[in-house]
This record gives sequence, structure tokens and C-alpha cells, in this order.
Amino acid sequence: MELPDMITPRLNTKSALGQALVSMFKSVEAELTFENAAPGAVKVIVFGGCAVHLYTNHRVSTDVDAEIYEASLPEGFHLRMLLAEVPEQFVDEASGRLMELNYDLQYNTSFGPIHEDYWARSLPLEQFSVESPLHVHIAAPVDIAISKLGRATDQDIGDIMALMRAGFILTAELRRLALQAIDVYVGNKEPPTSALSHILQNYLENPDGEAC
Repeated sequence: MELPDMITPRLNTKSALGQALVSMFKSVEAELTFENAAPGAVKVIVFGGCAVHLYTNHRVSTDVDAEIYEASLPEGFHLRMLLAEVPEQFVDEASGRLMELNYDLQYNTSFGPIHEDYWARSLPLEQFSVESPLHVHIAAPVDIAISKLGRATDQDIGDIMALMRAGFILTAELRRLALQAIDVYVGNKEPPTSALSHILQNYLENPDGEAC
């Protein structure tokens, strides 16, 4: 049985990957500040493995899957090109390997189901103040899970299970919000629906899957 109350998600940017992610966006913040961009001129929300890492330290990712949610840019300011031009190197604590974090220009939230209220549930990175021209948010665990139902690879399923085992997602909430998102999904609805059923069944049948 699941716990009646969800554990409040917290972001941990102290790892090498977390610091690299912050550094990447700080480079963009500096450029926007130089261009005298207004507070909150650009709003970015991060999904994918990097977001899962900040919540659970479950695994390391070298791709930043993010959406430019809103942007009011100075003329001639090429935000996506700038993001792609500032890869950040970091050393993976587990393996000791030097790795490079890159912004994925191909990522799009339409690749999978997405719930319409995902921005409202997202968590802001505290390193970017309200006065900053760049607001960086991390998608809420439940919205990361929903977004991963489209492909539902073994890695995606592992990420969803890690977020659930951390107690950051209630099964009832995931089922309700995911079905709402799938209902308006423009792609084939059967694969994400089947993936959702499979994940929930495995989680509820596996004692190790209970939030603790």
C-alpha cells in the first residue's frame, strides 16, 4: 500500500552534475543580464535524466532535456544556439570519468504525454532569483513521469520507479494526471496507457516499491 501523504520533493544541486547544470544556465543568465533583459524574460523548465538526478541521484545524464517555456528576448539574441554552445564538463563521482553535459536541441515536450499544469507544479532552482532575467524550473516528479510514458524505455521506467520509490509521487495522482494527459495526447494513446498500467501494477505488487 502507498503512503497516504507524498514526501515533499527537494532538489539537490550539490552533485557534480547538479553544479554543471547550474553553471550551464548561469552562463546564459550572464548573457541575458549583459543584454539588460527584464526579470523573468526567459523561463526554462528541465525534464529528463538531469531532473531525475536532482531529485534522486538515481543516475547521471549528459543531456539536458529542457523546454523554453517562455521567452522575451533582446533582438538578435539566439538563446538555443547559446545553450548549445556552452557544454559543461564534470567528473562523475561514481566512475571518476570526465563527462560533458550538453543541451539537447532536439528535445520537445510533445514527444510524449504532458499535463497542461506542468509549469504550475514545477520547482524553481534557487540559484536563479525572481529578479534574474532567467528563471530555471525543474519539472515536478509526477510530470517527469508522465513525460516518460511516451517512449517508456527501460531507462525511462527505471527513472519513474526511482521517483516513486523516493515517495515523490502518489500512485493515485500519477494515474489521474497521466490519464488526463494521455486523453489529449496527439500521438498513439495505447503505448503510454499500457506503460502506465504496467508501471503501476509492478510498483504496487513489489514491496520494495512502496514509498518509505
